[in-house]
Amino acid sequence: MTPARSTDSIITPLTRKDFVPKVDVRWCPGCGDYAILSTAQKIFPELGIPRENFVIISGIGCSSRFPYYLNTYGFHTIHGRAPTIATGLKVANPDLSVWIITGDGDGLSIGGNHLMHVLRRNLDVTILLFNNRVYGLTKGQYSPTSLPGHKTKTSPMGSIETPINPLCFALASEATFVARTIDTNPKHMLSVFHAAANHKGTSFVEILQNCVIFHDNAFKDVASRDVREDQILMLEHGKPLMFGRDKNKGIRINGMTTEVVTVGQKGVKEDDIVTHNQYNMDPSYAYILAQMSFPDKPTPMGVLRSVKRPTYADQVRDQITKSIEQRGEGNLQSLLLGTYFWSYHAEGQKPKASVADGSVFRPYDEEIEIQSELKAKAEKLNENPLLRFLREPVKNVLGKYGLTSGIFVAPHDSIAKTIQTMKKNKVECLLVVDGKKLVGIVTERDILLKVALQKMDRETTPVLSLIKIRPEKIHESSTIGYAINKLSMGKFRHLPIQSSEGPLGVLSIRNILNYIYESASGEHPDS
Repeated sequence: MTPARSTDSIITPLTRKDFVPKVDVRWCPGCGDYAILSTAQKIFPELGIPRENFVIISGIGCSSRFPYYLNTYGFHTIHGRAPTIATGLKVANPDLSVWIITGDGDGLSIGGNHLMHVLRRNLDVTILLFNNRVYGLTKGQYSPTSLPGHKTKTSPMGSIETPINPLCFALASEATFVARTIDTNPKHMLSVFHAAANHKGTSFVEILQNCVIFHDNAFKDVASRDVREDQILMLEHGKPLMFGRDKNKGIRINGMTTEVVTVGQKGVKEDDIVTHNQYNMDPSYAYILAQMSFPDKPTPMGVLRSVKRPTYADQVRDQITKSIEQRGEGNLQSLLLGTYFWSYHAEGQKPKASVADGSVFRPYDEEIEIQSELKAKAEKLNENPLLRFLREPVKNVLGKYGLTSGIFVAPHDSIAKTIQTMKKNKVECLLVVDGKKLVGIVTERDILLKVALQKMDRETTPVLSLIKIRPEKIHESSTIGYAINKLSMGKFRHLPIQSSEGPLGVLSIRNILNYIYESASGEHPDS
């Protein structure tokens, strides 16, 4: 199923181009990140999710530029904290498809604690961890996954630290989906991304990625064309763990360890080879696979583990629903004022209720008096006609002073036709609409500044060349006060009004002031 864009009555399927923004991709030539980005742009239109429901969240590092290079919503957050931002976002809006982009430094060093907790909570997100075994953005220091002996600017005599195995880290954190792929195999990467995206829960994908500048050929012993068939074990559920150029090598489990055997030698039969089961609830099997590595064992690629467990957002939502059923919707004012207590009293005296206010207990009668004063002030404010007008929806203004839905121009209408439409309807601004989709606004000022000064041909130049694409807009139910704030904060002269069915019209500060004047005085501004 492919999501679609709707323009009037025409439904257009999403394609890779819809996820490619108009920005320059700034990675080093030959960087493995290009292949990962291309795969992500290819898979997104295949997932059956509206483009506006995708969110890319990253931390710090070369990989963390992803939000700029995918035409979706996104957050470029702070070092290691992408899982935290993603948790809040996913709980607040569970319908979003949230992708966390991180690296071996960002995710496993300063962000290790945050990554561990998002995995154990089983938040329904997809995590792509780029592992190039070095800090690339900050010019080549050794990272948590750098192998012992690796020489860098911060380990000139070679790293002496035991590296983190990202897959083992994820499994130890109780991740429900754990997989590995590599940047030089886009077809395999695409299949792993599909499996990760379709998993309900936290999907953790390690991507072996080459840094051509600071750690080139980091995975040549595994991924080079002349050795990869003997060094990579492709995991497929329900199939034996076979590999090798002649497909005759396999993995046999002896106790709690794995051993490489050759079918047909020393009495080894194909039945002796382990059959891969990615749905095994016991993480021990996946953990044993994750520990296999060069040079003694082949490197596993594919889905190691995929099991079901309730997701974090679903459980939070269930708790909220249960709480509302038991206690009702709740009252914010009561929550802010505090909890009432009964005070001790002498024999024969009437007990008094009190409310906590920090370390002070105010008498109940005093609390009631304060609330009454606040209520009176609120009622007095409501009597202010100006405040009353500011709370009205903008559609009220649109009905009297805004442009009607019949005064639009199309993107490819000429400037001459646009001028004629303005003159005929005595307006200073028009919406540019393609079917039911708002494209932009064209004003008299745009025409004067661009047509007059740049000497454009009014008969042949389309109005699209004058306007700013995708302008700020507000919904018809928004208040007049919100519209004024939007106009002033953005220093706009005009503001499009949108309904759920499409563009309605456009407002200006002049329209709003005229409406307020007439509503307050009962006189039309022009009379």
